[in-house]
Amino acid sequence: MRFRCLIGLLAASIAPLWCADAGRVHYQRRAAPDLDRFTDAPSRAQQQWFRTHFQRMAVFSPYFDAKTAWYPNALVYFDLYGIPRESPLVRDHPDWILHDSRGSLLYIPWGCARGVCPQYAGDIANSGFRAWWINRAKALLSHGYLGLWIDDVNMEFRVSDGNGRQVPPVDSGTGRAMTWEAWRGHVAGFVEQIRQALPKAEIVHNSIWFAGPPGVRDADPAIQRQIRSADNLNIEHGIGSDPNLTGGSGIWSVSALFAYVDRIHAAGRGITLEEFTADRSALQYALAGYFLVSSGDDRFGNSADNPSNWWDGYDIDLGAPLGPRTDSQGVFQRNFSCGMVLLGEPGLPPRTVTLPTPLTTLDGQSVRSVELSGRQGVVLQGCKSS
Repeated sequence: MRFRCLIGLLAASIAPLWCADAGRVHYQRRAAPDLDRFTDAPSRAQQQWFRTHFQRMAVFSPYFDAKTAWYPNALVYFDLYGIPRESPLVRDHPDWILHDSRGSLLYIPWGCARGVCPQYAGDIANSGFRAWWINRAKALLSHGYLGLWIDDVNMEFRVSDGNGRQVPPVDSGTGRAMTWEAWRGHVAGFVEQIRQALPKAEIVHNSIWFAGPPGVRDADPAIQRQIRSADNLNIEHGIGSDPNLTGGSGIWSVSALFAYVDRIHAAGRGITLEEFTADRSALQYALAGYFLVSSGDDRFGNSADNPSNWWDGYDIDLGAPLGPRTDSQGVFQRNFSCGMVLLGEPGLPPRTVTLPTPLTTLDGQSVRSVELSGRQGVVLQGCKSS
């Protein structure tokens, strides 16, 4: 595994260790058409810009196949069980597609309209489908990709009819309706097989952080197996782009998400907080959340960023963390050798936080206190930039 800096909690008395790099942003961007004008034919200086600013890119084949020569840290996108409707597999291997008790083919419930969805749901329990998938992944990696960015690693039951309504598929192993427990077991077995077949590839799972049975969630044995099969767990919508996160300590709280990240770290894996916002206030809130949990092997990304609108907030260096985050009545805080971050949980009434020493905001203002309210984050620097 590539996780270097945080030591798993082998016993309650053993404290985690963080890299000094925990005070910096390790940026990962999932490629989209807005990046094409920068990656189509970049100059040497532009190529270097990407290598300097993007620790990872999640990209698509075949568009990026010839570009790994100048950007070697690319992760190629591959869906765990999505089969596009136009894929030859639909014609050649309909037995590799999940179906309901009446034989109707089923889908991944995303983008559904007029009775169809863009992707059929592949049978993750089918040995033929698994073998095809792994051979295809090996062929993709042969173009020089660092690893795989695997989408739809769904430990929630995500199979539907053409209208997006969840439907239990027939389990090809039993011939009966697949249970949620069986689904999780099939997903875990599949990603374990991928990990074993590709031991040198870096593997990122785009997975659901709140998946799992009520009261159990990621303590579920199958989800534990899934976590161990990845190097990094992508949390789609992160903190700033998820309007459903709450304050307090409930199952949908920011605190619960932070606790999930702690458990991922204890398992020796990293996370990526993937945001979807162009709002700088929401972005600073999300960035504060990243620094509150950062181990030095985590990543942060945002769909709105490209070389023409790069935010200098990503270039901040807070130095080494002085300890874990703290929480005082809905105000999260973490101190670094060169700064501090504060985050007000959703619903927090406006509050003045007095600082122990003058610090500098991202816009260059020296402050001795900050006003903080719900869904607001502040990143403060205490060392002069070189």
